[in-house]
Amino acid sequence: MRSQAVGYALAVIQAILYSTMGVIGKYLFGTGLEPPQVMVLRFSLTFLLLGAFLVVWRRQPLFSRQPLVYVQGVFFVGSALLYFMAVNEITAGLATVILYAYPAVVALMGTLVFRERLTKRIMAALVLAMAGVVLISGVLPGSDLQLSPLGVLYGVGACLTFAVYSVLGQKVVKKDGTFTITFSLTAVSLAVLAVSFPATFPTMLDLTPMQLGLGAAMALFNTVIPVALLLISIKIIGATKASLVGTSETPFSLLFAYLVLGETLTALQGIGCVLVVASIFVVTLPGRAERRERKNGQGHGEPAEAEGELS
Repeated sequence: MRSQAVGYALAVIQAILYSTMGVIGKYLFGTGLEPPQVMVLRFSLTFLLLGAFLVVWRRQPLFSRQPLVYVQGVFFVGSALLYFMAVNEITAGLATVILYAYPAVVALMGTLVFRERLTKRIMAALVLAMAGVVLISGVLPGSDLQLSPLGVLYGVGACLTFAVYSVLGQKVVKKDGTFTITFSLTAVSLAVLAVSFPATFPTMLDLTPMQLGLGAAMALFNTVIPVALLLISIKIIGATKASLVGTSETPFSLLFAYLVLGETLTALQGIGCVLVVASIFVVTLPGRAERRERKNGQGHGEPAEAEGELS
């Protein structure tokens, strides 16, 4: 049970770190950078910082030998690109709602691929999380909603590709270290961006110290650390539960935008935050069966074995 708690805690920490990307991104956009430039800056500095760390550390190789990792990398950067394209066509709120439907897709794929049991608690947590994300996004009737079929299609693509990325993570973490996988994902991301936005790379030579500093913060706190934590979390608790806990990124993003950027926080968004947090409690608290097994194991004087079986 202790290892399960660690898995959930890591999923929450990575969500908090990811949630600061919007704030850092806003500051970078304010310096005049466009979304493709921000993505290239993020992954270029991630490649340099993490590569230097791995060369000095020498505990894990730079590149993974698993072909599946590079397939995962394509889905990783593909999701980010499709999300930016969706935001360009529809509101950011609607794009977020579509993207954060991915835990439901992960749960379905986990059932089909890994034979995970889709319990009533996971279903309840999915409903709470999806309802919370909808309230947070501001896409309910009465909002200024822009419906573009192409934008919705991009959003669905972002959702599906991120779900596949998460599920693949459950397979690749069994053989490679998390930093090796993260570095390999970053290399694939840069390769895809070089093909998609070749004219963006020369502009990186004209960056200001502030832009480089913000880019380094995004590389470290929005890529290297959270990606590694998510992979470890997936290894411990599985992709379905890790993705559900990851929905806590939305209320944290809202909170940081309110505190740092001065953006508004409505009552409905507050209710949505409560629902997302409630979904995390639903999926993380042990059920009656787990509590009964742990109690029976301790009653037989074998707490270590019982705990190990549940971890």
